[in-house]
Amino acid sequence: MNFNNECPICKKSKYLKNINWANYIVKQCTNCGLDYCAEMNEKEIGGDSSPVHLEGIEMMANSYFNTYELAFHYAKSRKVYLESHYRKFFNSVLEVGCGPGVFYKAWSGLGVKWRGIDINPYWSEFGKINNIPIESDSIDNISSRFDLIMAYQVIEHVEDPIVFMNSMIERLKPGGIIHLELPNHDGLTSRFRKISSKISHDYGFIQPPMHLRAYRKKTLEFLFNILELRNSQVFSCNNTDSKWGQVRNYKFTQKLLYKVTGFLGAGSLLIAIGQKEGT
Repeated sequence: MNFNNECPICKKSKYLKNINWANYIVKQCTNCGLDYCAEMNEKEIGGDSSPVHLEGIEMMANSYFNTYELAFHYAKSRKVYLESHYRKFFNSVLEVGCGPGVFYKAWSGLGVKWRGIDINPYWSEFGKINNIPIESDSIDNISSRFDLIMAYQVIEHVEDPIVFMNSMIERLKPGGIIHLELPNHDGLTSRFRKISSKISHDYGFIQPPMHLRAYRKKTLEFLFNILELRNSQVFSCNNTDSKWGQVRNYKFTQKLLYKVTGFLGAGSLLIAIGQKEGT
């Protein structure tokens, strides 16, 4: 699949322009706001998505053992908020690209059936060793329907976001919720990385070969509108946000930095939530 002449989100060509950065080209769509690299030459085995760096895999694996309380806090607060806001009671959750399954015990402890899938076989082996039911499978092979589907730090890896999102929507029950978490291409960290290729090899959150899609608030609003997800919410926050932050133990200096960026409205996380039609 090649998006040299067509934006992966809005499918337009006339709004594309090239940005020469370091040793690669970034395509920028001025219509929907997506920045991306056209060709995805390195992919996860068995999937149409860019790989996760080994360092990131090791960090996620280690986080499982010391972040349970934080995962439970986030699952509980999100469940309360989403059920109240969307008037939808959750009995089942699918986590796409679940990694080490840090939310498995948290959601199970709340009486919600959690199912986790990740195409990287590393995580299914990790699950077997640690008694976490992680399936090494694609969402396209799932036949069940769910009240909530989560994809955290996933869509920026996906080659064709429209196909991916439609696969998730098809596996939602009527009135079900999609919850995305991803890097904010307009965040303060990202802005610094766009100053000069002499300063940063990354162009914001374009980070070859891992992240080849970079999203803004505008892009996600455009995407959710195309997919006709109702009651959508798209906003930025910092990595340590009390409700929407990441399940990680950050150092004091990191927490301070994230609070500052969040206060400035330039946090490094984008949160997107939308509801499927029906009741």
